[in-house]
Amino acid sequence: MKKSRMNAVMRAITEIAYTVWNNYGRHIRPSELRRIIRTRYGLVAGERRGLFTQIRYAYHYAVEEGNQGIADCIASCFIKENGEYAYIP
Repeated sequence: MKKSRMNAVMRAITEIAYTVWNNYGRHIRPSELRRIIRTRYGLVAGERRGLFTQIRYAYHYAVEEGNQGIADCIASCFIKENGEYAYIP
């Protein structure tokens, strides 16, 4: 089995996206995502561009691991402060 290339923040992003999108069907903005990652996981997520890069790589690594459902949750769940999707594959 191939070892995951996701770091702890990316893994948290996948868990948050899966839970929030599947259970509530709602979007999360970067400020809220950063807060959840810090409080629930005790991790520090990148600021602005760094966080969007981590979202993008979490999507790609989920696909690489064969988890298209998780990748779809990531693409659907996270939006920018202006309401646009944070990552469009």
